[in-house]
Amino acid sequence: MIEIQDNTMLITREDGVTDTYKILFYYHNPERNKDYYFLYEEGNPDELIVMGSEDGTSLTDVSDEEFEEADEMLATYENDPKMKDEE
Repeated sequence: MIEIQDNTMLITREDGVTDTYKILFYYHNPERNKDYYFLYEEGNPDELIVMGSEDGTSLTDVSDEEFEEADEMLATYENDPKMKDEE
């Protein structure tokens, strides 16, 4: 189960332990009707994790195709000054 507070995602695992991640950014793919999140542990922004969510309450791993798309989105995010200004 996930919960989003400001720019932080709380992920509660099946064993009840909650992990906290910062959200670099996310985007929605309307064709898949799925959100994609770029997450990192606080203090370690260089190690991004990409996860998907179809229902807004749970996360799933991404396929190779989804990862390639996410990688392109990350490159756009990093290279587009307009996106950086919106943070």
